[in-house]
Amino acid sequence: MKKTSYLFLIILSFLFFNFLIQEKPTIYLIGDSTCADKPLDDNPEHGWGQVFHNFFSDDIKIENHAKNGRSTKSFIDQGLWQVVLNKLKPGDYVFIQFGHNDSKISDTTRYAEANTTYRRNLIRYVEETKSKGAIPILLTPVNRRKFDDSGKFIDQHGDYPKVVREVANQLNVPLLDIHSKSLELFSKLGADKTKELFLIGVQKGVFKSLPDGKDDNTHFTRKGAIEIAKLVVESIREINLDLSKYLINELPFSEEGNGKVVALDYHFNKELKKDKDGKEIQFHYTWEDRENSGFYELGNLIENLGANLYEVKNAPNYEELSKLSIYIIVDPDTKKESENPNYIDEKSIDEIVKWVYDGGVLVLLANDFGNCEFEKLNKLSEKFGIHFNEISRNNVTGTDFHKGKFDKLPNHPIFLNVNSIYMKEISTLKLSANAKAILTDNNEVIIASSEYGKGFVFAVGDPWLYNEYFDNRKLPKEFENYKAAKNLFSWLLNKSKKVR
Repeated sequence: MKKTSYLFLIILSFLFFNFLIQEKPTIYLIGDSTCADKPLDDNPEHGWGQVFHNFFSDDIKIENHAKNGRSTKSFIDQGLWQVVLNKLKPGDYVFIQFGHNDSKISDTTRYAEANTTYRRNLIRYVEETKSKGAIPILLTPVNRRKFDDSGKFIDQHGDYPKVVREVANQLNVPLLDIHSKSLELFSKLGADKTKELFLIGVQKGVFKSLPDGKDDNTHFTRKGAIEIAKLVVESIREINLDLSKYLINELPFSEEGNGKVVALDYHFNKELKKDKDGKEIQFHYTWEDRENSGFYELGNLIENLGANLYEVKNAPNYEELSKLSIYIIVDPDTKKESENPNYIDEKSIDEIVKWVYDGGVLVLLANDFGNCEFEKLNKLSEKFGIHFNEISRNNVTGTDFHKGKFDKLPNHPIFLNVNSIYMKEISTLKLSANAKAILTDNNEVIIASSEYGKGFVFAVGDPWLYNEYFDNRKLPKEFENYKAAKNLFSWLLNKSKKVR
């Protein structure tokens, strides 16, 4: 073969390889608190951007940079826009939605008059987005909730929505008119029904983050955030944006966990690190941790099933546990992981056992030998006939994922329509009393459960469903951990009791 042919093949291979590794497009959300992510710990408040990713396939990424209290002005002045601008690449999208805080005339750090400063700022966002080869999309501000005595909806945004429409027309950029759509939705629902979408509808004494409720007609409950996200998606489809191809048709939301609370232990597992600002934060198997080490994706799945998330930050006691439907303890610390570990003590064991006996659902996710505290954990688990063996099974190096594969799955609700799951470096189980095996492999127990009084215990020797191996961000498509996780928590929620 001639040298030119070899060269052609090399170039072709290079181009094909680059096509395969091409980074996914990203949707960047910029805006205020109506869009922003909110804390997960027993908090009813959600921004629509917080749930937006649930409407899309894994072929596109979403980064929510919206922040509470920001206006078009303060988002620029505080350097938040520059962070996004530095990350933009051709083919990305920027969703731009401001207006709630621009109108606050008494606050000079945020005020941006609609027809002048606000207009200029929107134009700047659009032009600078285009300069990076990305696609700007303007959104009119979502309405606040307000009705007159006759039940007629009252618009409170003045000229701001009009200016967004004018800028979109002037610069020929896509417009999602969420102001008009939310006005239509809220008018249709009426004064009483719309309360379910806003924090004003949250009762006192229900959420620990909002014990007194709140007279708030601006910020959304999770239900409200989902409804607004639906309006955004509806608008994307209506104007036939190219990113419509990333939308999914079957949404993951249900109400089967309604009135139930799923808690994650933050006491026995309490690993700390410093963030980019030098602040010490807890990470590793937490709801907030979005890195491979966290449970952010699992938390989102549980919320999509209709349940609320909770964090048990201190040694568990019966009074606090009685507010929970499911309590998850993951990978208790050793001294290698924490200088002063919070070991599972006898008092905590007594409180947990009493709670399970009275109807609580306990989930125990250990780890392999050398990465988990076993002695104290087993004192708890053995109350239910489950012992974690101090071994490390399914050791996987690199991408030898087949070494962590389980595909001989039993006929059990967890594995309904699941062909294979993945777990690596796990401890096996030894059972006694009422404990029963759910999954075995080569005569070793991998997953087990136990009925105890009115309650129930589920155990596996691996954190299993943390972000890294929750979906197919890293795993080949043959592994269906996400599907198994959804089945598992649907099953456990069905066994648990309502607490609110």
